[in-house]
Amino acid sequence: MTGPAHGTDAPGGVTVRGSGAADAVPDVVLADLATEVRDRDVAVALRDATTALAAVRAALRAAGVDDRAVRTGDVATWTEQDGPDGDLRVVARMGVVVTLRDTATAGDVVGAALAAGGPAVRLGGLRLVVADPAPAHALAREAAWQDAHEKATHLAALAGRPLGDVRWVHEGDPAGGEVPRFARALGADAFALPVDPGEQSVRATVTVRWDWGDGT
Repeated sequence: MTGPAHGTDAPGGVTVRGSGAADAVPDVVLADLATEVRDRDVAVALRDATTALAAVRAALRAAGVDDRAVRTGDVATWTEQDGPDGDLRVVARMGVVVTLRDTATAGDVVGAALAAGGPAVRLGGLRLVVADPAPAHALAREAAWQDAHEKATHLAALAGRPLGDVRWVHEGDPAGGEVPRFARALGADAFALPVDPGEQSVRATVTVRWDWGDGT
């Protein structure tokens, strides 16, 4: 859009938004795991959930996952009732987030952990991320700048004005992720989950304000 002009000395210019993208191959898998146990006694629910989580951690350790790659996730208790006249039960959930830096073996590792935890284990999801997104972000930012400059040049030509200096630049904020939902693992035998890294598109946006240049 073009700025208002109220005489030859009035400030004016053009403000445009540019967007760009660059592809990056994910090289890290984040696994959201949890154990969930129901019991009338909160102490029993917490004890059994902790025991199942210890089995999950042991399976991760046996698969070569460093303890530093496992951090505590959601830990909570709440009550639930089966119908209006049912008994109240306590639900205890113990969660961990596991960082796996080998996408080729991540499915096997997660499958073994799920099997080790038994019926109490839950899988919240697998997230594929790029360990160092900075190079892809830089390429996406450059593409966004080029897009903005091309738009501004075109608008300036349509307005019959030369493009001047940049007055300001604003970079858009990245979007957030979704909160994982947990699904129950029914099987007791070790299995492999399919993990295909594919490619992720890293996006950038910039909004740039150019002044009109000198001349006509």
